[in-house]
Amino acid sequence: MFINVEKKAQKLFNTYQQAMSEEAVAGALANPLFSWHATYYTAKRKKNMIFLNDATTMAIVLFDVNAKNKQTIKERFEKQLAIIWQELGLSAESLADYLAIGGDWQISKMIHPLQIKTITKFYKNVIKPQAKTIVSEIDLAKALVKKVQQKGRIYVGKDETVKIIEMAQPFNIKHVNFEELYLKEITNKLRRLSQLDGEDLTADEVDNVIQQIQDENNQLLDLFLVDAKSNYSAKTVRRYRDNLRFYLNEWAAYRLSTIFNIYVHSSVDELEFHGVDKTERTNIKASLKKLAKYLKDKNIISDNEYDDILVYTQKDSVDLDEEYEDEGEGEDQAIEDFLASLFSESEKLPVVFDSQTDKMLDKYLKSFVALYGLISAQQAYQIIHSQNPSIDKERFDQYIQNKFDEMTMEYCIIDFREAFQNVNIAPEIFIFSPLLIKDGDRLPSFYKHQQGLPYYIPEKEVLIDNNFNPFANISNYQQDLEELLANQYGLSGDDLKGAAFLSLYQLKMSDYELELSNVNKAITKVIVFLNEEHGLSVRQDKANEPLIKLLVLIATNIRRPWNRGWTNYEMLRTKDIAELVSEMEINLDDPKLSSEIIGGIKAGSINRDELLNFLESSNLPPKVISKLYKQVEEL
Repeated sequence: MFINVEKKAQKLFNTYQQAMSEEAVAGALANPLFSWHATYYTAKRKKNMIFLNDATTMAIVLFDVNAKNKQTIKERFEKQLAIIWQELGLSAESLADYLAIGGDWQISKMIHPLQIKTITKFYKNVIKPQAKTIVSEIDLAKALVKKVQQKGRIYVGKDETVKIIEMAQPFNIKHVNFEELYLKEITNKLRRLSQLDGEDLTADEVDNVIQQIQDENNQLLDLFLVDAKSNYSAKTVRRYRDNLRFYLNEWAAYRLSTIFNIYVHSSVDELEFHGVDKTERTNIKASLKKLAKYLKDKNIISDNEYDDILVYTQKDSVDLDEEYEDEGEGEDQAIEDFLASLFSESEKLPVVFDSQTDKMLDKYLKSFVALYGLISAQQAYQIIHSQNPSIDKERFDQYIQNKFDEMTMEYCIIDFREAFQNVNIAPEIFIFSPLLIKDGDRLPSFYKHQQGLPYYIPEKEVLIDNNFNPFANISNYQQDLEELLANQYGLSGDDLKGAAFLSLYQLKMSDYELELSNVNKAITKVIVFLNEEHGLSVRQDKANEPLIKLLVLIATNIRRPWNRGWTNYEMLRTKDIAELVSEMEINLDDPKLSSEIIGGIKAGSINRDELLNFLESSNLPPKVISKLYKQVEEL
């Protein structure tokens, strides 16, 4: 019989045969019905031992195990097992066969971390509530069988346990796999959770569902990562872990999505709008693809479901991380060709200026969407023309017309007068992120929030960079964050890299909504992440002030599309159109625009139409409005 003991409890088993060899571990994995994991919990200063079977949820609890009575652990274990066996309706003869085949105890180290986690949950959810009223080991053993049957959840119930044991008799069939049993329980629950509609739930119920999804995701990832360790390097496995925990728990879960409906309710590409660059998105997709392949190989998802996820996780047109370049599984070529055809139409469009200039304009449009999310064709031309005086308006309009109604991974060009009649947006042609039309409320709220704000405009060389990243200005902070986490909190190696990387992820992705004050919420999420995932004890106090200050610095220096490219910090000093007009020293007899406004319009940082709209609705005298209006029109 294989008894796999958590490190803290191993001294209590030193009188039994020790079997730490690879052969023993392999035997335990191949015969989970004959394999148990064990640890103890402390109650009233006494150690109470818990054994959990690896193929079923047969659980045995021995009270008050200590150095003096440790020689009797095996005897007490078998007596308790006999009671459980009887409660399951199994014969005494089959128990005798089971114990005979199992043979002497072989004590090994813990071979599956998931089992120890399950024991902890089993204790918390099943054993501890029973122990309050039951003091006898025998009564507790009987109660556990019934409780497991009632509880269901992640545990194998009574009927399933009996089925496993009966199928295994005469106990020489090595077909029982506890991993598959747990995997089915976990994935079935995730499927059920993926079908819930958030609109039918209260706020508290939504929070509860999110927590359930995250709990089940973590258990699923535990199983997946153990499997991945046999095929990939430790570094790659940690990359999978970090990518999947972030995406499934910090992004999809908050949209009530799981691996079984992410391609319907959520999107990896939507992360672009929240500051996740192409390489990071590509790595997330690669990790999801590996998880999907694992689920397919375990017969959890069908071929059709797997194909859906393959389509959903197609690579962006960027170079992959070296880590993932040579790890593909040979996806369906027909699917890849189809997707390639969808997003390569721009190459087939007629040349308007020349091939080089047309490509430059395409880079501009992609950068505008990354930086601003939404921009009118007129305003786009204004910025481009200020940096490229040779680009004339007529030919630019033809370029836009040729790309009209085109949808790429990076941007859409649509006339809002026709496409969104019910949305209160100016009747213009807009270039915008496809992610803005994911739901009906996002686009108008985004548009409204931006009105009156000037545009942040980088230098041309930065703006048209092929891999333009509005978050490049915070990249230098990663090294600072790594140094602080290493020096003050003792993190090192991949744990250090992962903690810094995912902390920045959290800050980029945090749901600021439209309010600058929500930076505090983002900081709190990062602290919770560092404490839970890396075992730190960070609090918002004096001792942790350097870390808090650095996180605030990073969060307030992220360039946000909501702010037309300005950081939250810059927004505190940026004047909107109303402020600029109010600061003008207006001569009522001869009103003139300020040099700041004139320069802003010419440079493209001030939207000419928004200024005109403001003047029309202002409280200025009509004659003043008329003269200023004319000046704006002439620019």
